[in-house]
Amino acid sequence: MRRMIFAGLILMLLPQAAYTEELDAAASTALVNLNREFMNAHAAARKLDLATGGPIILLEDGKLVLVRNGSETTSEIILPRYDTVKVFAHMPVAIYLMLGPPGAGKLDTQRLQQLAEYHGQIHRVEKQIEHIGLEGTSLKRQQQLLADSRQFLEKVIQRQEFSTEELHTFTRSMLPLIQANIAEAAASQLDSMHEQVMAWKKEMTPAEWQKLRVSVKGAVLARDGNLAMQYFERLLNLKGPGMRLIFMERYAPRTPMLTLLATRSVDRGISIAFFDNPDRMFRDVLADAATAHIKTMKFD
Repeated sequence: MRRMIFAGLILMLLPQAAYTEELDAAASTALVNLNREFMNAHAAARKLDLATGGPIILLEDGKLVLVRNGSETTSEIILPRYDTVKVFAHMPVAIYLMLGPPGAGKLDTQRLQQLAEYHGQIHRVEKQIEHIGLEGTSLKRQQQLLADSRQFLEKVIQRQEFSTEELHTFTRSMLPLIQANIAEAAASQLDSMHEQVMAWKKEMTPAEWQKLRVSVKGAVLARDGNLAMQYFERLLNLKGPGMRLIFMERYAPRTPMLTLLATRSVDRGISIAFFDNPDRMFRDVLADAATAHIKTMKFD
C-alpha cells in the first residue's frame, strides 16, 4: 500500500517538474528579450550621440582621424624620422635582451651566433648611415650608437662571456643617447600632430571646437604619461581623461593576458638595466620628453 502511495506521489510530481522547467525556459527567453531591448536602446542612444555630439578625433596606429559631419578624414602623423631614430634607440635594448634575460656568464654557440648576426646587421647599417635621411647632430648621435654597440658586442663575442656589471655599464652609458633620440621622436610626433589638429581647428566653428571629443588608443603599459593624452589635455585645457578625452588600451597579440604578464617582466629588466628604476618602462617611454616639448608649443 505504501509503495502504491509513493508511486502515486512520484507521478503527481513528474508533470509539475516538467511544467517548472517549461516555465524556467520561458522566463529565460523573456529575460533575454527584455535585455535585448536594453541593448538596442543603448545602441540607438550611442548612434544618436555620435550623430549629434560634435566632431571627434581618433588616434590609433600613428593616424589621426577626424569624424565630422558624417565623414572621416585621415592623416598620418608618424614621419620617417620618428621611425628612424626609434630603430637606433632600440639597438642597445636589443643587445640587452639578447644577453640580460638569459643570464650572464659563458655564452653557448647559439647565443654567440645570435650576437654575431646582430653585429653584422649593425655593421651593414653603418655602411649605409649617410643614406638614411639624417643630418647634423642627429646623424652623429646614430653613428655613436652604432659604434658603441658594435664595439661592446665585439668584446663580448671575443671573450665569449660577460658579467651583469659589464652589461649594465654598457646600457647605462647608452641612456643619454637613447634619451636624445626619444626627445627627437617625441618632438617629431607632437609637431606633426599639432600641425594637423590646428588645421582642422580652423575648419571648425567655435561651437564645434567646444564640443570636440578625442579618443586615444595605445599600448597598455604606455598609458601613464601617454604623449598624445598629454597633448590633448593641454590642447583642450583638461586635467585628465573624462567626457571629452578617453584612452583605450591596445592589446596585441591575441593572448593579451599572457603577453601582458611577460611584457611586464621583461620591461622591468629593461627599466633596471637602463634607468636603474624598476618602474620606468611602465610609463610611456616618450612621457618626459613629451612634457618638456609641450611646454614649448603654442596653442593660441
